[in-house]
Amino acid sequence: MSIHSNDDENFLRDALPAFISESVELLDQLEQLLLELEDRPTDRELLDALFRCAHTIKGSAGLFGLDEIVAFTHHVETFLDALREGKTHLSARTSAVLLQSGDQIRRLITLVDPGRRATDAEPDIEDQRDTLIAALVAALPAGAQPNQSAAHPVEAAGNATSAPTGAHRIALHYKIDTFRDGFDPLGILDYLGTLGAIESVGLGTDRLPAFDAFNPEDCHLDLNLVLRGSSTSAEVESAFEMVREDCEVSVTPITDDRATAEHRAMTAALSSDTGADMPDEVTAIAAAAVSNTDINVPGAPSAPVDRRTDQRTDQRTSGERRQGDDARYVRVRADRLDDVINLLGELVIAGAGTGLLAQKIGDSELIESSHQLGRLIEEIRNGTLQMRMVQIGETFGRFRRVVHDLAAELGKQVHLEIAGAETELDKSVVERITDPLMHLVRNAMDHGIETCEQRLAAGKPAGGTLKIAASHDAGGILISISDDGRGIDRERVLNRARERGLVSPGVTPNDGDLLALIFEPGFSTAEQVTNLSGRGVGMDVVRRNVEGLRGRIDLSSIQGKGTTIEVRLPLTLAIIDGFLVSVGSSKFIFPLDAVVEVIENRPTATAVDAHGCSVVELRGQVLPVMSLRTLYGIESLEPERSSVVVIQSGGRRYGVMVDGLLGQHQTVIKPLGRMFRSLRGMSGSSILGNGEVALIFDVTSLCQLAEHPPPHHTVPPVKPTSNALNLKQGATQ
Repeated sequence: MSIHSNDDENFLRDALPAFISESVELLDQLEQLLLELEDRPTDRELLDALFRCAHTIKGSAGLFGLDEIVAFTHHVETFLDALREGKTHLSARTSAVLLQSGDQIRRLITLVDPGRRATDAEPDIEDQRDTLIAALVAALPAGAQPNQSAAHPVEAAGNATSAPTGAHRIALHYKIDTFRDGFDPLGILDYLGTLGAIESVGLGTDRLPAFDAFNPEDCHLDLNLVLRGSSTSAEVESAFEMVREDCEVSVTPITDDRATAEHRAMTAALSSDTGADMPDEVTAIAAAAVSNTDINVPGAPSAPVDRRTDQRTDQRTSGERRQGDDARYVRVRADRLDDVINLLGELVIAGAGTGLLAQKIGDSELIESSHQLGRLIEEIRNGTLQMRMVQIGETFGRFRRVVHDLAAELGKQVHLEIAGAETELDKSVVERITDPLMHLVRNAMDHGIETCEQRLAAGKPAGGTLKIAASHDAGGILISISDDGRGIDRERVLNRARERGLVSPGVTPNDGDLLALIFEPGFSTAEQVTNLSGRGVGMDVVRRNVEGLRGRIDLSSIQGKGTTIEVRLPLTLAIIDGFLVSVGSSKFIFPLDAVVEVIENRPTATAVDAHGCSVVELRGQVLPVMSLRTLYGIESLEPERSSVVVIQSGGRRYGVMVDGLLGQHQTVIKPLGRMFRSLRGMSGSSILGNGEVALIFDVTSLCQLAEHPPPHHTVPPVKPTSNALNLKQGATQ
């Protein structure tokens, strides 16, 4: 049945993208719950949450009239209901069927996406759906078969006369703020039509105010209806789970004889002003069915109540609910948020310029005003960037399905461990790092972890372990993917490298350089090409994508013990807190989170070697120090005294010798130009308030330069550029 006006249809069409987005999130949640359930098959909370995911998708799809989604999801819901009630159990086979069913629902949702391409259609989707339905039905115990009127709502609507004879009387009492909460009260009738045939609908008028007291934003709707079908009371009750806050519901099962009499009574009551010429029993039923005075609402008095008091109660309850709604989410398009962040970056630069101008003029009130402006900009910046921060656990959760499916495909037993799922970073970073991490996980499953037989022969447990962890490190985030597999065969890597001409005959690279060959384009040690690997495509792309995010990737391996890959990334790609320093007339910025302390006004007489390296004593310990002036060939006069900025990366500390300390600085990150992309130790640039350009250090890479200085090359003197920066050959690669 269709009860929507044109305005309702327009509203539903406009709301469809929100339905698609929410359904995809629910499907992701359903998938994760299924994978968790394999370890805890009797966990009632997991089972209930799993059922709610399927039920919510089915109910929302029913409101949009998406009958195919409703029909298929009904079978999934029926099986999950039997599962949570203990009528059946979860096996490896049924778990696989449910995971594939989730994929099928995802495909059906894709087909109704207005933005999809015509090529997105899958011609065999109906055959896949029928196969999954057959598998779900076959897995159900006897007596738990799905309600066909719900599974095939379109057919049920056209064959109401042949529908089962069970019936329920339903009373709906909508609250006064229903419209304000964005809910369509008639939409629930469309969904009820998927559970059976709605034979009669009665309207209550007791709550209607006087005509001059009408408020078009208030809802005064009361409905009484009879639903005929084979659904149980619990199934009918569950149809209202999504609208419990917007209406009060009473569901009463009625016998077939009473349902027939009630149907006659309501029909007569709706077409006549009097109950004359009707039998007394029918008249009584009509009074009960049409009147709202006996709506059996839990907690409500059985006697008639003062509707004005009831209305005030509704208003108070709605007000209390709105106070608790402060934590609700608002969906914002990512590109709009990106635009706000970009404008905020320009605001930060303009604010810094205003501060410098105020200092130049020297007016105390103007200086105070600029400081206040700077504080406000910083608060806005922190709040706006926080909106883009998401927990990486959602991304890690996707790998459970990958590990589950690949382990079955490869005939391996693999246990996935996840640590640091609550670690937050910029959503834009998460989106761009997901594919590289996916490749690393697949690579560990294929190349790293052995088969059960191989592991047992090596004296290991039959099942392997793959661990994905995230943590904060030196103002960024560290993601590690480690396995307890076979490790990397260095001899095989070396032989393959010599075959491809990457290593000259007779030359044996050090361990770090040898392992780095794995990231060379087209490099692979696989003996044969499979669906997963062997073509030499992937690891070079992973490194390129990580470096494109201003990150770095490191690999370590112990043969026979396992492999660990570490990916270091910045928390955000937009704006950071920085520490501004100077060397000559050049300006540089350290990420503030990586700065441990500052040693001011030290004599510059400390011996600096040709690579720019030296050491200083710090609280009884030797601290390696590098000179930016020597490292980057900055031509300027050395001051009598300099300062050392102590930075930290990977648990170790290093010092960087600079001329001047210019203090904390809100830093808008800009990409490096093509000329500077090969510059080691740098991750980006920033525009200062006076228009100067400052380079932003990549602390991890800079610390590596301190450990392994580049070879020294003598370069002829060059006059300073506008940024007073002359790049030495040794500082580039």
